[in-house]
Amino acid sequence: MAAMSKTTSTAKSLKEIVAGLESLIDLAGRPEEMSRQSDSVSGWSVGKHIEHLTLSDELTLDGLSKLLANPEKIKPGRPTLVGRICLWCGYIPRGRGKAPKGVVPQGIPSEVIADRLEAVRRGFVELEASTASLSSSTVTVPHPVFGRLNARQWLRFTEVHHNHHQKIMRDIARAQRA
Repeated sequence: MAAMSKTTSTAKSLKEIVAGLESLIDLAGRPEEMSRQSDSVSGWSVGKHIEHLTLSDELTLDGLSKLLANPEKIKPGRPTLVGRICLWCGYIPRGRGKAPKGVVPQGIPSEVIADRLEAVRRGFVELEASTASLSSSTVTVPHPVFGRLNARQWLRFTEVHHNHHQKIMRDIARAQRA
């Protein structure tokens, strides 16, 4: 089987992220779902997981816009070992890390989160026009845990990060049904 090109993998990541955001926007519009919580699964409610993803995605979009605006500024560095493993495996171990200070949920109202999620979704949709630039970018921006990531790695992180929290939210729903 032929390896996927960088441009194809970038486009795939963007489509996955946008689809995930559409699902989160739908969830954010249902207060009963946002308030679900199961301490045996997570210390955060579904709403807090969605708020965390929103805050994280806003920072990611900001970083990606900086990467596109300054393609000639190559910063040295690469992902940490943990970052490389998580990006390659497509998996973030549960309960192993703490959210960095800037992305810890503060209890933003769900209507505000839904609006911000929609803005984030539009931001990722707009990036689809820059797929080739994102794919070829070698500029890196630091991630607080995973080290310096280029644009493709940031998109892969976002995809893996969404999957990580969506699994936790599904487990919260299952625990409440049990």
